[in-house]
Amino acid sequence: MLSSIEYLRPALNIPYCHHEKWDGSGYPRGLKGEEIPLEARIFTIVDVYDALTSDRPYRKAWSKEEALAYIRENAGKHFDPKLVPVFLALFG
Repeated sequence: MLSSIEYLRPALNIPYCHHEKWDGSGYPRGLKGEEIPLEARIFTIVDVYDALTSDRPYRKAWSKEEALAYIRENAGKHFDPKLVPVFLALFG
């Protein structure tokens, strides 16, 4: 859908790969580690933080501290372990 929008083409890795996980358990392609494009690895952390700290119809928002702890605990599993400390330094 987005590929037909010329100025978005350079960023297509973000929506396509941001559900991949560092340990390879994500989707749609089961990419692992640095196989996942850097921009998608960065966006994944930000997206999860935003999702956890936002109210949803099915749950209340987590506190900032709870969300940061979740991200910290999942470094090397869900998230790039080199990017998590950078994110925590900026938002923690």
